[in-house]
Amino acid sequence: MAQLRRGYPEIQRGGADVLQITHNTVTEAQRYRKHFPIAFPYLCDPDRAVHERYGIMLEPAAIGNVVQSLTTAVTDLVRTRERTASPAPFALRYGFKDSPQAVLFLDREGIVRHVVEAGPNADLPSNAEILRRLDSIR
Repeated sequence: MAQLRRGYPEIQRGGADVLQITHNTVTEAQRYRKHFPIAFPYLCDPDRAVHERYGIMLEPAAIGNVVQSLTTAVTDLVRTRERTASPAPFALRYGFKDSPQAVLFLDREGIVRHVVEAGPNADLPSNAEILRRLDSIR
């Protein structure tokens, strides 16, 4: 999300906006935003109604993703004394499942023009690639 925060002004100049949809509750999202400020709208969808409407379904968790999430949380705490959001609330809510990230790109009329879905620990496409994709659908 940090890359999108840095590229957000350019995305807006290109006539689009970003909407991140999270599986977090409002309380969890507030904690996350305290440590990781986000410049664009952030929709909380803990019941996953919006995720499912866009076809972003829960999948069985890959053990590698679980290990990577826990490793990231511990590494952030040890190296930078930053507390990343714990994966525990998600695990308690959804069991041993993973949820891909969903980032929607909307035009000025609020129409969803592009959806990026990436695995829980996967990188999003670069800002340059996102801008190319947005240009191709105008």
